[in-house]
Parts: sequence; C-alpha cells; structure tokens
Amino acid sequence: MAFLGWLLALLSGCTSMRALCPLEGGRPWVEVRSPHFTVRTNLDTETAEEAAQELELLREGLLQAWGGSFDPPGTVDIIVLHNRSALEEFTNIRIEGFSTNTEDGPLLVLAGHAYALSEATADITTQAHELTHYLSELALVRQPRWLSEGLASYLETIALRPERREVILGRIHGAFYNQVQRHGWRTLDELWEWDSKGLLGTAESRQYYASSWLWVHFFISRHGVRFEDFQKRLMQGEEPRQAFEAAFRGEEDLAGELNGYVRRPGHMNYRTITAPLAPVTSPLQTRPMRAAEVHAIRAQLFLMTPGASPMEERLPHIEREMAEATREEPGNVDAMLLRIRSTEDPFRRLAVARELVEHHPASGHAWNAMAQALDAAGNTSEEQEAARLRAVALLPGSVSAQNGLAGYYARTAQPEKGLTAAQRALSLAPGNASVLDTWSTLLFQLGRCPEALDAQQLAVDMLHEGTPQRLRRTVHDTLARYEAVCGPDAPPAAVTPPTAAPAVETP
Repeated sequence: MAFLGWLLALLSGCTSMRALCPLEGGRPWVEVRSPHFTVRTNLDTETAEEAAQELELLREGLLQAWGGSFDPPGTVDIIVLHNRSALEEFTNIRIEGFSTNTEDGPLLVLAGHAYALSEATADITTQAHELTHYLSELALVRQPRWLSEGLASYLETIALRPERREVILGRIHGAFYNQVQRHGWRTLDELWEWDSKGLLGTAESRQYYASSWLWVHFFISRHGVRFEDFQKRLMQGEEPRQAFEAAFRGEEDLAGELNGYVRRPGHMNYRTITAPLAPVTSPLQTRPMRAAEVHAIRAQLFLMTPGASPMEERLPHIEREMAEATREEPGNVDAMLLRIRSTEDPFRRLAVARELVEHHPASGHAWNAMAQALDAAGNTSEEQEAARLRAVALLPGSVSAQNGLAGYYARTAQPEKGLTAAQRALSLAPGNASVLDTWSTLLFQLGRCPEALDAQQLAVDMLHEGTPQRLRRTVHDTLARYEAVCGPDAPPAAVTPPTAAPAVETP
C-alpha cells in the first residue's frame, strides 16, 4: 500500500530540470513534523506523512542495537526530493542523497527510491548510516573512529519487517565483505590509529571502512558479551583503549579468530540479530510550505550539495533562488540567512545581518546570525554579547546559540560566564566535537587542566567522516597543546589561561 503511494507520487510529478518544482505548475511542498524528524518534500501530503512514519520506524529499528530502553531526545531534518535525478541540478556528480551538519544538528537529503523504507528493494543505507552516527553519539560518551564507522556500516544493512513486528540487524555488507575477501583488512592496532593519519586516498580509505565493519561484525557475532561490556564502559566515559582492554582481557588471539571468520567459505558463519519491532504511530503536524521557503531550500542545496563545482559557479544559482524568495516574501528569514552564509566579505555579512535583525527582531536565528557576523568582523564588544544572549533567550534549544555564547565568553577570557551555556550545549549535543572543544577551552581557562584534557580527548573521539577538516585540525591541535601542558609529562608550573581561546563555532 505504502509503496504504491510512493510510486504514484514519483510518476505523477514534474519532469523539468527544476526538480523541486517550486514555481507555477509544480506540485506544492509540505512540511511534516514527527517526534524525531522534520520532513520537507514536494511529494503529496499522504506520501510525505508515510515517509515521516517510516523514518520513525527506521529509528525504532536502529535503537534496538542499544536495547529498547535507549530513546534519546532530538530531531533530524530531512529533505526528500522527487526523483532519482533530482540532485543532478545541484551538483556535477551522480548521487542519490547526502548528509551534512547544520548549526543545530544533522540534515539528510534523499532522492528517488532511497526513502521507500518499508520495501525490500529500497536502498536505505544512507539514512541508516547517518542516523546511526547521530544515535551513537548520544549513546556512547566516547567512541574511537573505527567503532563509529564500524557500527554505522554494520547497521546500514538493517532490514525492517513491520508485518512481522521484527527488525534484522547485522546482515552481510556485500561491498565490504568482497573488499576484505579480495584485498585483506587492517589490523585493530592500525584502526586505533586511523584518525591520526589525516586524509587518505580512496582505496586506502575504503579499506579502513571495510575493516571497521568487519571487526564490529566479528565482535558482535563472536564476542557479543564482551563487546557489549566495551560499549557500556564507553557510555560511562572510560578511555576507549583502556575500556577495550578491560572488556577483552584474556582474549589473546583475536587476529587469528578474525582470519578464520573471514576465510570460511560462504556467509553461514555470519550471524544476524532479530529483535522485536514495536509498531510506530507517531503524531504528525503537517503544513503547506510557502514559495519563499522552497526557494530557500533550493538555494541551500546549491550551497551544500557535494561536488567539485567551485563556489563562484554555485553563487549565480544561489543568488537567483534567494532573489525569488525575496520577491515572494520580502525579508524572508531563510533567504537572508543563506545570503549571510554565502557572503565572504565579513562587513557585508554584518550589514545583511543587521538588516535581518531589523526586519525580524523576534527571530532567534537572526540574532544568532548577527552575533556570528560580529565575531567574523572581529567585533567582540558588548554588542556581540547582547546579540548572543538574545539568541539564547529566543532559541533555548539551539546548540549553535548556546555554544556560540559559551565560545564568546571563552574568546573574551570570561570562562565563569560561559559555563552555564556550555553545559546546556553539552546536554543538547553530548557527542558534538565543537561543543566539547568549547567546553574544554573554558575548563582550561579556569585552570582545571585534567578535566580540560579529558574533554578535549572526548572531542577527538567524536570526530567522524562528516567532520569539517577545519574543525578536525583545531580539535587535534588543541589536544596536542593540552597534552603538553596538562599531560603526565608536563612541567609542574601553573597553567596560564590564554587570552584568546581556540573555540570553534558549531559548523
């Protein structure tokens, strides 16, 4: 029933290159909010609501990997495009979806059949992989990169069976299985050092991903109790290497066992896990989207869709969509926020941000944008503090606003003032590397050196493949500095708090 609705929606939609069809003659867009997702799409309302319900079902299935009692708060934004080729307008490479991080959390962009979750032929690997990253960051206080990527790859083969009220986890990842069969795999010692290697070539990177999947699959299948103990230790904040050694104490030939695990013919020795899947009946809130909002989505896609197109090629498209949004709705918040984001001149950004605040004084996003623009322009005066306080008041649940306020106090060497906002940001996003980086900076400035070092190590543990390179370098560089000052081999001299902290705005 659901699949027929999705298929009819795909066949009856617009066929022009403007795949989202926000203009005359195109299908209207809707926004559907469920407890854990916000879906924006140009599918018909009934199909969009089915998509939201099926995403809730996928989330419920993934949660079974950590037990039925784990149910973290928070929402994920989803943009569902109309057909398989919809993303071709926004990039020069063929993709069916991608994920990225916005200021306040993850964003998934899906196209075509990639969102028909309940069908056996549907490709839900993108959603499952990225949702696993999101959930694991909330479940595990610390996680080495091989575990983060291994779990995400393990769970992306999830199979939902709502008619049987069950979910199957741990099916063979065909591509990675073939990879390790043909080209071998990395040792666990090599995987522990993965994140320190920097950028890898395509072939080498693929081997690390495949090896991470293999080790996680092996541990779950052959050492389930010990692997569960390892994760419980990480949930309690233990150092990952020490947690692993404690959980697997007495196991002396894991490498030999793994070799036999891979070399046995066939897939029969690869166990799957069947868990109960409760029916999901989530309350939904649906509303039609305005034309200006749709043009803003298109501008956002031109800005962030992966591909080799340089910014100068994307800008004309972004400008066109923002102009259309402004024409439809003068002073549209989303369009002006994108204009701020795509403007390189910091003083021009600040001028646009001031205009946005003038038109929308009740918008927390406007105040947050102005605070960021003030910071980019080198203005750390009380005006920036006032803007950040206003943003936090209007957006109490915003990770970006809370972390931005904490970062402001870190950059202006007022760590005591920043602690409350940093703690709120941590409660909203405990696995966010940028938030942890800000928190560690405040601790360091307060002279709480061991705690700062632990917090910065947590930030390193939370880096995964979606982390921007700038933030990745900042987190590692800061860790090295803290190790030199706060580590066991550091000189006994007192810590001198820096006047300018390296805190990074949430990307």
